[in-house]
Amino acid sequence: MRRLLTQICAIAVVATFALACAPKGTTLKGRVMCDNRPVAGVVVSDGEQVVQTNERGYYYLSSTKPYGTIFISTPSGYAPQMKDGVRADFWAHTTAEATVCERHDFNLREIDDKLQEVLFLTDTHFCNDPKREDFKYFRELAMPAINRVAEACVSDKLAICLGDITWDRFWYATGVSIDDVPQHLISHNFPMPFYCVHGNHDYDPSVGPDQNPNCNAIKRFINTFGPTFYSFNRGNVHFVLLDNIVYKNEIKPDQKVAKGVVGSRNYDLYVDEAQLEWLKRDLALVDKSSTLVVCMHAPLFTYNGNGEQVYSLVADNAEALVDVVKEFESVKFFTGHSHRTMSFVHPQYPHIVEYNLTSIGGDLWNTPSKWGVTIGEDGADAGFYLCTFSEQGFSRQWHSTEDGNPYPFRVYDMNVVAREYKSNQALKHLVRLQRNQTSYAQKQFQNYIYINCWAWEQGSTLAVTQGDKQLVVEKVTHSDPMAAKMIFAKPSILKTTKESKKINRLSIAPNMFRAKCLDATGEVVVTLTTPSGGTVSQTFKRPIQ
Repeated sequence: MRRLLTQICAIAVVATFALACAPKGTTLKGRVMCDNRPVAGVVVSDGEQVVQTNERGYYYLSSTKPYGTIFISTPSGYAPQMKDGVRADFWAHTTAEATVCERHDFNLREIDDKLQEVLFLTDTHFCNDPKREDFKYFRELAMPAINRVAEACVSDKLAICLGDITWDRFWYATGVSIDDVPQHLISHNFPMPFYCVHGNHDYDPSVGPDQNPNCNAIKRFINTFGPTFYSFNRGNVHFVLLDNIVYKNEIKPDQKVAKGVVGSRNYDLYVDEAQLEWLKRDLALVDKSSTLVVCMHAPLFTYNGNGEQVYSLVADNAEALVDVVKEFESVKFFTGHSHRTMSFVHPQYPHIVEYNLTSIGGDLWNTPSKWGVTIGEDGADAGFYLCTFSEQGFSRQWHSTEDGNPYPFRVYDMNVVAREYKSNQALKHLVRLQRNQTSYAQKQFQNYIYINCWAWEQGSTLAVTQGDKQLVVEKVTHSDPMAAKMIFAKPSILKTTKESKKINRLSIAPNMFRAKCLDATGEVVVTLTTPSGGTVSQTFKRPIQ
């Protein structure tokens, strides 16, 4: 026993001596350990510099502490310990002045991450608004779906929220802000570690344009969830979380603001130069044969009002970001913000794909209480993706919050839809008002079925059969009839006389397909086959109500 104590003391002395002998100018230092063993080669960063731990697990940084945090990029085969029930302990706040040396240690746990399951969700918009009842519906709709998926996972799992976890307009009106999110998730027994991207609604709206809002309005998010950009590894996958919102919160003439809000909460969409430089340094240490997963709030791509794929970020900045990541063999962007479900393939680099997710609350939690379903502006079910990364490849599966609905599409019988468009005055006014809205009451839609397939991506196939007849399926640029009725054709629209550019842009379902049936009543079978070979099939007896 005495010999063991002597050895332990000797090790402690050596460790203390190693830290005490930090290089001159060191302002951040520490050690990364796992089960009392040093972990070498762990990437450590202050958001500017990127270094690695030495063979004894030590790191040293001569840092100005530019972002007020220090963080590690968890290596493959390891996961961080937990700060609490949902937040991983991979980062720490710096506490001393920029020139004063301080120590931050990190402890890891070993995991088997050859198979990694990741739940991607976005735009929860927690606000505790009594009109929307977001807390209630997150508890009653989203959490049961998340728990079902978590219980079925067979490997190490984690969740990544792609931003707008709160709604800044309500921070001071209802008292629910970013500070409250961890406890809110813990109170719901959220079943896995929760990583969070920063969104435009996660800034403190009380910070005005003369207070450097892009730096100062983000402080409460950093205090709660840590750095706004960082990376970690799982198996052969390198995850990078970026902040592509540049907050301005400008004051505009005659603006109406909510309690505690001082500006218009406006922003630009790009990844700033400092992040791009950090990203280059981070990726320089990663094998280019790894799968690179980039998580951001605003999408890289979007569709314009004509249904054309264009950059969502400032074009030059989007190209600069693509230039940094394009050397990897497989690059997957996961994004939110749009409240629509879309997928894109880069026109020049087909190995770069993007999955843009709809809000888990659909149309800002507006539809459950009024219509009994939670859908987004494109008609897609509210939900989330569970993605699997393994040596065998990548797969993703859409999970609806609608009582576990397994079908990633909705089918409309246009003969039935036509009757609604003939009788609903708000829908008729919407069609008259908005140039890209089609009146489904027209005879040309007779005997068609429309399929809003929100899980569709390039490489998918959608087949429709009626009896032994394979029907022709075509992609169309039309709106979703249910979204048109529930979200855009509200009774108040009857008082509107001006066309809305926002409705024109948002109301087109990006993955709408149609097939003309042989008659008005024949049964049809719709089958989606994904690029990974998975199939989902559903039979419909017509008329479909």
